[in-house]
Amino acid sequence: MPYKNKDDKRKNGLKRYARDKEVIKRKNRNYYHKYRERLRKRRLELAPIHRLKSNERERLRYALLRQEILNAYGRKCACCGEKEVLFLELDHVNNDGKAHRAKLKSNGSKKTYRDLKERGFPKQGFQLLCSNCNQGKKRNGGTCPHKTKNQ
Repeated sequence: MPYKNKDDKRKNGLKRYARDKEVIKRKNRNYYHKYRERLRKRRLELAPIHRLKSNERERLRYALLRQEILNAYGRKCACCGEKEVLFLELDHVNNDGKAHRAKLKSNGSKKTYRDLKERGFPKQGFQLLCSNCNQGKKRNGGTCPHKTKNQ
């Protein structure tokens, strides 16, 4: 039965499934039991390929999300002006990063980045710092050494 568009084909398929749900499930179950070993073998062959593709997609998503964060917060260190993106990190201005990560049940940056994106990249409480300034701030009681040195 030719369909004029994909929506008609999909709707007809859903109707057929609703009507013959038990028959379809029984056929699928019988097929699985009949070809179980072949299906398992094929699944084991394809698993590494799918894992690699999935990992690659996730790396790309993370890179795009990080670029959005960098763009939203100025693409430079708020303290020294460093612009090399490999050095830039997100900093919690009030030193409450641990509490923020605990609230998100996260130990990495991905959930933090997603949270900030969902909230519209709030400027208050967050800034970009280069690795040196971020670590210096951590070791110097919450103030970057550049700022204490210049005062």
